[in-house]
Amino acid sequence: MNNQRQQKPTLTGQRFKTRKRDEKERFDPSQFQESIVQGLNQSGSDLDAVAKFLDSSGAKLDYRRYAESLFDILVAGGMLAPGGTLSEDMICTEFCVFKAQEDMETMQAYAQVFNKLIRRYKYLEKGFEEEIKKLLLFLKGFTESERNKLAMLTGILLANGNISASILSSLFNENVVKEDHRKRNQKSLVRPQSKLEICINKESRINSSLIKISFF
Repeated sequence: MNNQRQQKPTLTGQRFKTRKRDEKERFDPSQFQESIVQGLNQSGSDLDAVAKFLDSSGAKLDYRRYAESLFDILVAGGMLAPGGTLSEDMICTEFCVFKAQEDMETMQAYAQVFNKLIRRYKYLEKGFEEEIKKLLLFLKGFTESERNKLAMLTGILLANGNISASILSSLFNENVVKEDHRKRNQKSLVRPQSKLEICINKESRINSSLIKISFF
């Protein structure tokens, strides 16, 4: 009788289940931007189509890695260089916040796009707040119209609870305050024109009646 135990076969390789997020396409920033810009150009001014494109693209594009690029494009149309100017060596789109109509209804529609995106991909929430902080630091690099749109969008997002009031700390950055005082003692980013007013002072107090962001 053979008392020796039969040796079990040895596996020469193992197959591991790949997590879904690891299957996303590994683009460099320029490839990622091209994909987003192409999708926005195809969606055009139809913001419902934009929201659907962003929702579906998150399954294959690495939003987690390129969150800053994503939000730069959605707000400014392309990658922002230090100071707030668009990078000249990368493609841009006309379908973004800064190129949109300067009115409350349009900014509310864009706020809904951001809201849907962040509700779908919760991990983008922190990156979005960091993006708003950065944009507020770049105010002097934007045109008056761009500042108006950014102020309206920020006010709506704050009022809806999509971002926290902590982002307002960027308004009191020393360089921003010095630049603002050099130009004028008080500067309103958005002319009073809606039913919601957000007045910001050094204590970041928020009052509701017209969207207005002012430096003091």
